[in-house]
Amino acid sequence: MIELIAIMFALVSFGSGSLFVHIALISVAMLWVGLTTAAALCLLRNQGWLGGHLRTTVLVFTVAILMTLLVSFLSLALASMMNYGPTAGDIGYTLTRNLSIAVILVGLALRYFYLHYESDLRLQIQAQARLQALQARIRPHFLFNSMNTIASLTHDQPDLAEHAIENLSDLFRASLAAESSISLHQELELTRSYIDLEALRLGERLEVDWKLPETEPALSLPALTLQPLVENAIYHGIEPLPNGGVIEVSIDNTDSGIIISISNPIVSEQHSQHRKGNKMAIDNIKERLSLAFGGAASMELSETESRYTVTLTIPTAEAA
Repeated sequence: MIELIAIMFALVSFGSGSLFVHIALISVAMLWVGLTTAAALCLLRNQGWLGGHLRTTVLVFTVAILMTLLVSFLSLALASMMNYGPTAGDIGYTLTRNLSIAVILVGLALRYFYLHYESDLRLQIQAQARLQALQARIRPHFLFNSMNTIASLTHDQPDLAEHAIENLSDLFRASLAAESSISLHQELELTRSYIDLEALRLGERLEVDWKLPETEPALSLPALTLQPLVENAIYHGIEPLPNGGVIEVSIDNTDSGIIISISNPIVSEQHSQHRKGNKMAIDNIKERLSLAFGGAASMELSETESRYTVTLTIPTAEAA
């Protein structure tokens, strides 16, 4: 950015002589100012001197002005030794011009960084709000059905009822801690706990085809990433069908990253009972993945005549 500004400034201020020499001299001077200012600010930050907005702004302007003056005096001294550049009568104008340019550029840079910071903060707040909505959104019908199932198992199969309660508590514990990052293994265990609970209610109507690699990838991802997708697959693809169906969960370790696919049958209109989702979980997970992986993760939705598939592509350190 500094070099582009230097070239633009050199083109505007060029009068006579060699244009390339003019660009080179201005580039060197501006790069000195920019790099030394950045290095000084990094040092101040590491020492803990940068605090609130006002203090940071004052320090940035102060450092930039001091570095501009230092580089300007050095440039004038070198130009005087080489008999090149402004004369003694032009020194005041040269210093004023350099300081004015530095103040304007620093002000524009600070404004840009502040707007960028506000944008990131706004995205994080929105993602946190949607996450809280996701936490509070374990469907009431799922909770009621699970409690009824547990109640029916209490007398005849107390061990199974106890296991179901443990699975339900794991789900709610993960829901409360959904802002954290967990391993892929933990997320899969959480998803299996949810499937076990639904299997108590749906019985043989629910089948899950797991296609996992022999060695589970070492991957961390936001908690409650896969479980809501499996929940959607059961709610929209298995529960409405009288005979149920098969959910396919596959994980592939590729050169581009970890590819996770969750697929469920497509329900015909006569069995759908107008179950239209608001895609809140889909949008929430997509945004959380984007924040967690800096926009490198992706989510794709695809549909064939018989199946609906959600595919996540999550980068790994090797892929990056």
